[in-house]
Amino acid sequence: MLFADKNALRTQLKVDMLRIRERELQYYTNNCLAISTSAALLAGFAWYGLTEVPFDSNANPFTQCLYLVVTTLIMGLELLTVVNATLCAILGPGLALRGPDGSMHNAVQGMMTHYRFTLACFTLGLICFMISALLYSWMQFDWTLSLPMTLLVIYFLILLYRYYWRIYRRFRLPPDAAVTGAFNVGSGDGASSSSGYDAAQRAQQEAQEREYQREMEEMRKTYGHLPESVRASMGIGGASGNGGAAGASGNGGAR
Repeated sequence: MLFADKNALRTQLKVDMLRIRERELQYYTNNCLAISTSAALLAGFAWYGLTEVPFDSNANPFTQCLYLVVTTLIMGLELLTVVNATLCAILGPGLALRGPDGSMHNAVQGMMTHYRFTLACFTLGLICFMISALLYSWMQFDWTLSLPMTLLVIYFLILLYRYYWRIYRRFRLPPDAAVTGAFNVGSGDGASSSSGYDAAQRAQQEAQEREYQREMEEMRKTYGHLPESVRASMGIGGASGNGGAAGASGNGGAR
């Protein structure tokens, strides 16, 4: 009975730990979905800029080449963002839900890594989007019209950087101060900590069972001269005592 209660407690503890870790998984999933929506919009704008925008035949070929290269970079970076974010949002929760023991920790760690790369691609694509607008002005218009637009684009790039840096400093969380849903033992990650915790629990349980069996053997040797009925009432009988010891320590879950 005690063994069954211990197993139930251990199972409930693991479920509660996974429920905490699931909140992290949902956090990264929602972020990936939000980024993929914005990235798909920018990729559509880039495709329109490559296929539908008319080109001035008198424009500088070098400016035209730069415009095409930067606009293609926008489409490539944003499509890469869409693919990464979508795959993470689909495959990450699938691994956590249907994978073997420890899959929740592997899914969260993987989404955390790929989320950083996805966010970097999205940011680079956004910067290229502003540069593409600047190049388009110099490719299609006279310098008297391109110069004010260039100044505005540079101003908004600086403003974008300032607001990014301000928000980043306000909400920045140092890596050593970040709290995750993993219950780490030492410096290992969540999956290794979970498996290490289970292995330590099993080793401790086996050691306790061996110690119990050793004490029972010593008691049988000590009180072996007593009648069988007395030894049975003490739980140290012959075959029945062995069965009682095994039931109390290793097979108590069957009861």
